Amino acid sequence: MKKLFLVLLLALGIVACVGAQMVFYQDEATLLWDPVTTDAQGDPLLPTDVVEYEIYIYDYVEGVVDDQDVAQLTYMGTTSATELLIVFPYRTRWVAGGRTKVTDEGGNADYSLLAWSTNVVDTGPDGPFLYSPLPRVPSLSGLRDSGM
Repeated sequence: MKKLFLVLLLALGIVACVGAQMVFYQDEATLLWDPVTTDAQGDPLLPTDVVEYEIYIYDYVEGVVDDQDVAQLTYMGTTSATELLIVFPYRTRWVAGGRTKVTDEGGNADYSLLAWSTNVVDTGPDGPFLYSPLPRVPSLSGLRDSGM
């Protein structure tokens, strides 16, 4: 049963990546997400809990071995807001994602799993997406025929 679940999860991940929409960007883009207000069981967070979001990206073309291993990812920042401006380090197709960090009044921090823009379960009603660069190649100019 566990193997069947893993195979289905892998197949869903592949389908989500293949069906990802492209979001075109210049050098930067703003990633948005819904606020986390409950724990994993659906119970409201305590008023003393501090919620922050860690945002990461990875190169879609090169990929990563484990998208839950932050050592393999490019860290973009931590915020308590529900959006973050991402400045891409170079031009390629990027996957963006993040995880929730909840710190209790005693200073103990817990982290969620990373959610990714290519995962249909993690994305909003518009579905999975990738960030893709706009072309920066200048157009031709001075066109003419050799006989003129």
